[in-house]
Amino acid sequence: MYKVILITGGSSGIGKAIGEFLSDKGYIVYGTSRDSSKYPESKFKLLTMDVTNNDQINSCVNQIIDYANHAAAPAGEM
Repeated sequence: MYKVILITGGSSGIGKAIGEFLSDKGYIVYGTSRDSSKYPESKFKLLTMDVTNNDQINSCVNQIIDYANHAAAPAGEM
């Protein structure tokens, strides 16, 4: 079993620091940013999401579920 963490505002400041800390501790961390392409060097996966946009929130959550399902699948079943 693994723990998945979602941090809104993970591209800078306290969100970034917490994400890096948890990632270093072995957690699977996803962060969000309004423009994740600006942060290609992030230590954890950044997804594009504006917390005021319901469509982007749903899309982001579905992406994380897809990533988690692939990570949990036995080798060769993806």
